[in-house]
Amino acid sequence: MRGLVRGASTVIVEALLLLTGISLAILLSSAVLSRVSILQSRFTSIFSEVVQSMSERLTYVYGTYNESENAFVIYVKNVGNYPVYDLSRSTVLFGTVGSSQFFPYCSSTYSSCWRFVEFGTSNSVVEPTETIAIYIYNSTIIESPYYFKLVTPKGSIVESEFTLIPR
Repeated sequence: MRGLVRGASTVIVEALLLLTGISLAILLSSAVLSRVSILQSRFTSIFSEVVQSMSERLTYVYGTYNESENAFVIYVKNVGNYPVYDLSRSTVLFGTVGSSQFFPYCSSTYSSCWRFVEFGTSNSVVEPTETIAIYIYNSTIIESPYYFKLVTPKGSIVESEFTLIPR
């Protein structure tokens, strides 16, 4: 009878160890799967932003000087497949080739700063195929040839060198 009790207790202990092992395996796998899900979500978000920033394509169209505004005007077109958001947070450099300077976005006064005007829906979003005019207000003399560079918040770059054609 002793052997029978010992055999039954061994079976019970093995069953308890098996149940404990299965429970631990379930807990471990659910913890790992939740972390994998979080990583997958982050990777998808990062990949989407990278694709959008790579598809953000602005191009220089034309540069001129508007005497009535006392401002240089640079026309830029969105030739990409995605809209460009928060253009006012972009970086603008302008000046003579080899010595350009930073211009902040105009908040209220138009002195040594830049602003933009949309030719389309005025919603501060540069939609695909939309053209904008960037007005650069400068208080010092800038000699030709001119250098213009725009860097969007997502890192897309538009730059050009140009001269004004006399009329």
